[in-house]
Amino acid sequence: MKKAMLGLLMLVMLAALAACGSSNNATAETGDNGETTSFPEKSIKLVIPYPPGGGTDVLFRLVAQYAEEELGQTIVPTNMAGATATVGSRSVKDADPDGYTILGTHQVVATAEHTGVVDYGFSAFDPVNLITSTPHIPSVSKAFSEENGIENINDLIEYVEEGNKVTWAYTVGSEDHYTIAALLDAAGVDPRSLNYVSYDGTGPQYAAILANQVDGMTGDYASGKGYFDEGTLVPLGMVDEERNPFLPDVPTIIEQGTDFAVTVDRGILAPKGTPEEVKEIISDAFEKALENPELQEKIEELGSFPHYMDTEDYKTHLEELDSKMSELAPKMEF
Repeated sequence: MKKAMLGLLMLVMLAALAACGSSNNATAETGDNGETTSFPEKSIKLVIPYPPGGGTDVLFRLVAQYAEEELGQTIVPTNMAGATATVGSRSVKDADPDGYTILGTHQVVATAEHTGVVDYGFSAFDPVNLITSTPHIPSVSKAFSEENGIENINDLIEYVEEGNKVTWAYTVGSEDHYTIAALLDAAGVDPRSLNYVSYDGTGPQYAAILANQVDGMTGDYASGKGYFDEGTLVPLGMVDEERNPFLPDVPTIIEQGTDFAVTVDRGILAPKGTPEEVKEIISDAFEKALENPELQEKIEELGSFPHYMDTEDYKTHLEELDSKMSELAPKMEF
């Protein structure tokens, strides 16, 4: 009887030790050689399909610092700019679906497809999770504002409707392309009324503003804070349902009479066929990171908002975004 009790006690202890040795951010997998491995066993490459310095780059680098603490492995942000963010997205689409190469992106995946830049969209990837939402801010240069009396979005719309030409920086097929087109369409103005000049990412757009090569652009607070603070850029309105607490004097587009609001929704995509348990581990790490009050504060200081969605909810969200963009696509072909 004592031997049986001792044996039972040992089994219980072994089970407890096994449970303690497991981690919430690791999972057992069987490799090609039949050996059991755990994820992640090495660093993860986070592809950011834009040049350094833009809102997407700034936010993903920030959140990745906190998420890697939860994963127990380094997340390596890697800028791969070019071709409306499709150089980076294509590299991830074609990568091994093992979780070690992921994409940090937003609506550009859908807009690039619907405007004919590439022949693939959200459905070519596995959604992992959403991390932030960021309102856009259509803005003009200080010189253009002062010369033409443009202080808000209604001033710009009236100026365009009078037949005046406005040179506008954008990235063809990107989320800022969609925002300005959808905004003008909602205001009853042909989106093709502006004189568009395409730049490869937000950073080069700001450079064009500073060099007086263009009159305006659609940026965000995350990347444009310095320009707003110094007065280089004049914000015309917040493309959101509420004002931004860091730009409290800038009215929303809705307040100015145009019923339109949209946010830039940044999230993680993985190559098609990535194992469910691997996506869950990555998603859980970002969820835990976004629960950190310190990170939440830093994100909000950049004019964005923590907005976690798990894999299933994010998938539904992307399907809804894709549907809306496909409807507007014909008016985005400048």
